[in-house]
Amino acid sequence: MNFFQIAATIILGYQIATISLVVQLVILGLLLGGMWLKVTKKFRQHGIIMLTAVVLHAVMVFAWMIPVFSTLFSSPGSINLADMFTVIILVHAFTGIAATVLGIWLVASWRLQANMKTCFAKKRVMLVTITLWLIALVIGIYLYLRIIQPF
Repeated sequence: MNFFQIAATIILGYQIATISLVVQLVILGLLLGGMWLKVTKKFRQHGIIMLTAVVLHAVMVFAWMIPVFSTLFSSPGSINLADMFTVIILVHAFTGIAATVLGIWLVASWRLQANMKTCFAKKRVMLVTITLWLIALVIGIYLYLRIIQPF
């Protein structure tokens, strides 16, 4: 690879990271809107908004976040648990994956049903999911600012 190819790859990575952050902030808006729909007892609309947020998030995780994570830690010895920055990245990854898996499970178990009783029974899982997702989002914003913004 020549200098221009490397530079183009780096710039593209920064642009995709910025797009990913913007998409995550859109997802935050969807989640807040979905929570408002729940408060106003519009449960089916709440579920549809949450389904949209989970699908959008899953696309970003599989298209961008997992590939980037795997390249960061692909070489032997690249995981140094004594390095606080590495630990922060790992916490971000694990909370994000846990939130994604739980979100997919919640949406899949709902399956656009009209009967909301099964959803009400999963309220604690929903709270854990949103908490994990918010932790991953805050850490992700920190990582973005720390890694991307200096350039």
